[in-house]
Amino acid sequence: MIERLLITILLLAVGLIAYRLWIARQKQTATALVPIDPLLTGMQPGVPVIVYFTTPTCIPCRTQQMPALERLRNEVTVQIVKVDATENSDAADRWGVFSAPTTFVIDGRGVTRAVNHGVADFHTLKTQLQE
Repeated sequence: MIERLLITILLLAVGLIAYRLWIARQKQTATALVPIDPLLTGMQPGVPVIVYFTTPTCIPCRTQQMPALERLRNEVTVQIVKVDATENSDAADRWGVFSAPTTFVIDGRGVTRAVNHGVADFHTLKTQLQE
């Protein structure tokens, strides 16, 4: 019985470490894409950017993520790039997006600060922008 519990804990720990490494890799890839990706052409230098991947069928995108992004835009100086992952699948592949919504929080220097898989609420995004 104890062996099964230890194996379960070990598997959970390995899964958590793998997920953290995957997020770190996504952040590195996104930071490398910032100066060259066509999605970000025309962005004001020095202003944070949120790259937001969505799909037309994503209900949480419309009901939760978009209102949070709109509120953020009204309260904080930020540029938001909305990308339909079904229409622009090449961009979704470049950025390593597997699900919608996914948001990338990029600071004014072009460094990716956070990657959010799933809905990121207003307070989470605001905190990530201020870090």
